[in-house]
Amino acid sequence: MTASRRDQRGLTLTEVAVVMILGSLITAGLVGFYLSSQGLWLDGSTQAITQREASLVASAVRDSVRRSGRAVASDSPDPQHMQLALYKSADETGDPTPYYYFYWNSGDSLIHAGPTIAGPGAGPIGSSRATRLQFVASDDGVRMDLRLLTATGNRVDMGAFAVFKN
Repeated sequence: MTASRRDQRGLTLTEVAVVMILGSLITAGLVGFYLSSQGLWLDGSTQAITQREASLVASAVRDSVRRSGRAVASDSPDPQHMQLALYKSADETGDPTPYYYFYWNSGDSLIHAGPTIAGPGAGPIGSSRATRLQFVASDDGVRMDLRLLTATGNRVDMGAFAVFKN
């Protein structure tokens, strides 16, 4: 007696192909979801790092201004990128030389600080590139406006105001 076709066990080539295609679609969907979530995580973490660096710059400026008696802001090299010179004395005749600077370096687009401009003891405050560093110095204090770029190219804006305490 011969066995009928209905008694045979196994899968046909068509069934295997359909299962393989469905498995490939599910795998591609999972890989796409994973890569998308990795991209979002990278954007979020670089944004957080740049925000911390902006806070660090604002804090450094604020602390230095509070120890100062006077500040002078000037374009360096343009109105979007300025430097801030800090003096210990509020009187212009009593302290002719600044003791500390904050400035934008055109060579690396980073914000630098130190007792001299590009001299010993001066260096970058963070690793995020700055596209704007503006200061407004008055008799009461200093206003700073800052724009940094994240590693992925997003902008982080920050403003701060510090009052002279010296």
